Amino acid sequence: MERPRILCIHGIGGKDASMDSVPGWADNWRRGLKQHLGITDDDSIRFMKFDSHFDKQNAGIVEYAKFISKTFLDFLAKRGRNKMISIKDWMDDYPDMVVEYLQETELKRILWDELHAHISSHRPDIIYAHSLGSLLCYDFFSDDANRTGYENITLVTAGSQLCSRMIRAHIKSPIIQLPIKKWYNLNNDKDLVFASRNILAEYPNFRQVETFFDDDWPANHDGYKYLNHQKAVSQVWKTF
Repeated sequence: MERPRILCIHGIGGKDASMDSVPGWADNWRRGLKQHLGITDDDSIRFMKFDSHFDKQNAGIVEYAKFISKTFLDFLAKRGRNKMISIKDWMDDYPDMVVEYLQETELKRILWDELHAHISSHRPDIIYAHSLGSLLCYDFFSDDANRTGYENITLVTAGSQLCSRMIRAHIKSPIIQLPIKKWYNLNNDKDLVFASRNILAEYPNFRQVETFFDDDWPANHDGYKYLNHQKAVSQVWKTF
């Protein structure tokens, strides 16, 4: 299998069901990464499925009271014009997934074990983690049990909520240095899924890349838009 090897971790939105669709979001990611990294073998790019682990969860009023659910309602109010999905579907796939991940310790451990298994089997050089995937990766690599063994991995996060005010209380904050080769964060100030805030970190293995776009209605949060941005290509992918 050719190098580099990439592990892709999607975000919120119930994306597992459409992962194998062509055309589709995963197909777009794969084609973009193959082009930018000069990869020809599809097997060099793997995707981590994890939505099924959320099916057993059902974030309720208690979880939302612990979390700051008001921010989700603000987002819903601002983007209420989007009627393509029902409110229940939107809640199940978007805010519920974030609340469930941050509040359910057992679910976190299951997802960490899943990530560890994918890293062990695929041995990626690069992990591309979008949205919720960025929270999962930061949690995993910042855990004391995972301080060694990942020195050859480059993490590329995009559309990350790590510096959102509502997230800080649930992660190691201020942002710590991760024990990996390199961490790039693709940031878009127009991302409306609580991901427009800069990751405030000054470490030799961390770099933020501004990947501005404002043409992805309604949220400016598309993982493909991030990885395919010209600055992501020139400042991240072309370094491999």
